[in-house]
Amino acid sequence: MPFYLQLLQTALSTELMAILPIIGLLLVVGLATAILQAVLQFEDTAFSLAPKTIVMILIALGGGWGMLAAFENLAVLWISHAGSYITRPWS
Repeated sequence: MPFYLQLLQTALSTELMAILPIIGLLLVVGLATAILQAVLQFEDTAFSLAPKTIVMILIALGGGWGMLAAFENLAVLWISHAGSYITRPWS
């Protein structure tokens, strides 16, 4: 496998591991809101959007639950090995 594909695979796997819990949480909140609206037969756009917005604000205030740390670790890994990346063949 070419070296640039290894770097891309590392970046994409880090991204998926960092963002999947957040997407899962938003999915659960969205489904709970939809079920509640279906049960109560309550159709209001603000009611369906407000819980997801509140959860996104809480996630942002909490630092993304380790998302920032995952991207920081990726940056440290790449920066610490930058010298070997230059001398290594990319194809």
